Amino acid sequence: MLRNSIFPNSKLRQTLANVLARCNSSSSGGGGATIDDDTKREVQHHENHAADWWNQNGSMEALHALNEIRVPFIRDGIVARGNVKPHYVNTTKVLKGQRLLEVGCGGGLLTEQLARLGAHVTGIDLAEKLIAAARDHLTELSPELCSNVKYKMEPVDQHAKSNCERYDAVIVSEVLEHVDDKVALLEACVRSLRPGGSIFITTLNKTLPMWVAGVVLSEYVLNLVPKGTHHWEKMISPLDVQRILDTMNCQTVLVNGSTYDFWRNTWRWINTTQMCYALQAVKESD
Repeated sequence: MLRNSIFPNSKLRQTLANVLARCNSSSSGGGGATIDDDTKREVQHHENHAADWWNQNGSMEALHALNEIRVPFIRDGIVARGNVKPHYVNTTKVLKGQRLLEVGCGGGLLTEQLARLGAHVTGIDLAEKLIAAARDHLTELSPELCSNVKYKMEPVDQHAKSNCERYDAVIVSEVLEHVDDKVALLEACVRSLRPGGSIFITTLNKTLPMWVAGVVLSEYVLNLVPKGTHHWEKMISPLDVQRILDTMNCQTVLVNGSTYDFWRNTWRWINTTQMCYALQAVKESD
């Protein structure tokens, strides 16, 4: 879609150059990534809700409801690429044998649902309390999925070093809007993705309607989302995400717009990306 486009944003271009330089300089070394203060604040904010994470009527109810559209989006996107064995298509184990990585898995709401479709899913997150909540729910309430799910408290760049081109799909759902260095995050995600595999992203668009509805109304007027969850300066447009992925040899194949109905606690696809969006891109062979 954007194979021959020029990367127009100089800030994004410079960030990408810095990331690639860091990767080249540290490719033979070990050690974990340094977490900056802003990331620590984001992690702490989400950890504050760890105990309530699996409460479908609690502070994470919109995230629970999002599974109704994001699980089919990921499932159908993988099937559409021809990566699923024919005899598994249209079965309850349609993703059997698929190796998936969920980056920023939180308490495991999406991780478990993908595992129920037969996939082997690794969920990583920086929040110790959320990984603990995910593991507790898995072992206590979904023990039948234990052989299909693995949780790690680990940054994605560190994970990618030992899992280069390992996964059939990488999922980055409701994460980009909490990250400053999106280029670095996506670069590490793509490194862990095998050629022909897909990266799936859901996030908030950086538009005025999204700021009004997603921040002002939902957080400060209706109290539907914990205050301080979303930040305008961290949101990103689907076009900028496509441009970043294009420099990483990933071709965007699908972008769907979505919106959240506060009153009914339901998500639906719409014909515009003005609010939220879901994106699928495929990593091409070198």
